[in-house]
Amino acid sequence: MTLSSPAPEVAQSSVHEAQKAHKAGLQSANSTTKSPYHVISEATLFSTIDQHQYWHHVAPMLGKMLMHGDYDIHQQYYFMSIFANLIVPMLGPYPSDGRSVYKCALGSIGSVELSQNFQPTMSTARVAFEPTSYFATTGSDPCNRFAMDTALIKLKQLGIDMDLSLHHIFVNELQLTDTDERTVTKKTLLAEKFKTQNLLALDLTRQGITVKEYFYPALKSAATGKPIRQLCLDALRKWDTGRRFEAPSQVVNSYLEESQTDAYFLSFDLVDPLATRFKLYVLELNVTFAQAQNHWTLGGRLQDQDILHGLELLRELWVGFGIVEGQRTPPDQPTRPGDPPTLMPFFINFEMKPGQSLPKPKLYMPLTGIPESKIANTLTDFFTRHDMPDQARVYADNLQSY
Repeated sequence: MTLSSPAPEVAQSSVHEAQKAHKAGLQSANSTTKSPYHVISEATLFSTIDQHQYWHHVAPMLGKMLMHGDYDIHQQYYFMSIFANLIVPMLGPYPSDGRSVYKCALGSIGSVELSQNFQPTMSTARVAFEPTSYFATTGSDPCNRFAMDTALIKLKQLGIDMDLSLHHIFVNELQLTDTDERTVTKKTLLAEKFKTQNLLALDLTRQGITVKEYFYPALKSAATGKPIRQLCLDALRKWDTGRRFEAPSQVVNSYLEESQTDAYFLSFDLVDPLATRFKLYVLELNVTFAQAQNHWTLGGRLQDQDILHGLELLRELWVGFGIVEGQRTPPDQPTRPGDPPTLMPFFINFEMKPGQSLPKPKLYMPLTGIPESKIANTLTDFFTRHDMPDQARVYADNLQSY
């Protein structure tokens, strides 16, 4: 679950929910009105069992997100068709029980994760995925460096509006080179960390698809000996010759240095570079509200009305969910049904826009292990109190249907 300043935004996804959606989808296949999921299933021949499994385990939940989000039927078919024909074939081997395959850093099913962002009058579905091939499992491409370019080319060929200028620049700064890969191989680091280099997130908006790219430079950091924070901000400064992002990036860097906090990954919108947003993410293992408050205000550097109001909303949800505080260990695998509420850290990102002097925080709450009924009741009450009646009315029922 995420909270941004000043408006609240909620994201949710889980393997358990996807599996329930799969079962529900199969049970309703004989209904009078077939959903886009069922129609596309009947009209699509997947070329591998992996593609078949990804589609039938993830697509039912995506279909329900689109339907419950009041996307019109044409948009539902459009986005579901893209998922079936473009994304599913790029997800690589399906992570069946007992099968050793490439491990993606995403926290859901294999190389894909679904989420929803809730705003007062609407919700937006998002598909995050790491383009992957079996070469990442067999060892020919152990750090999965080569599938991304193919994915971006296919998205461009489909006519999706995206600008790859930043991708071409940052891939040279934050992704492993051949030399780097040999270095981490010699250091036997490949077995110890997620090997994800970068991934994509597609926001399925009413106006079309917007694309974000995420870079995970953990292995680059291990190969070069440079902190992730330094790698990301050095790459940003090297590109930002017009110094449009200098002010907010200096504030973030100052805070992270002072608090001895490293970054975790960097993201940006694949749009005109002059209009993009950069987000630097931090993974926090000390899960306490005091630490969340410290990050939210950048150690007291952010104190305007929106920040303070957002902090009160954050406190309200933190208490409502009953976040179990304490020290966490770094995650080494995606979350699973039955994981305890003491497992996951929280994330926070600092959004930097061109020409703005200060960044804006967004915090991702760790909801793993918290009963779905408690999450639903807490958010329904929250939506009601904060003038989001449409979301309050349908959220619990929608969550139960997943």
